[in-house]
Amino acid sequence: MSENEPKSWFDRAIGACMSILLAAVALYCATQVLQAILPFLIAAAGVVTLAWAGWALVRYLRSRY
Repeated sequence: MSENEPKSWFDRAIGACMSILLAAVALYCATQVLQAILPFLIAAAGVVTLAWAGWALVRYLRSRY
């Protein structure tokens, strides 16, 4: 079968199924990675928020006097 000939419906169906399977595996891997790093991301966001709030409080208290 040369490149110019149209593909059969079976070849297109197999291609679609493989694409769906690959997308499902990629989505599964992405959710596993997110589950692994989510606690660190939440903790890092909390630390950054607390540091920013402390900095804003110090600035406010120094500019008040």
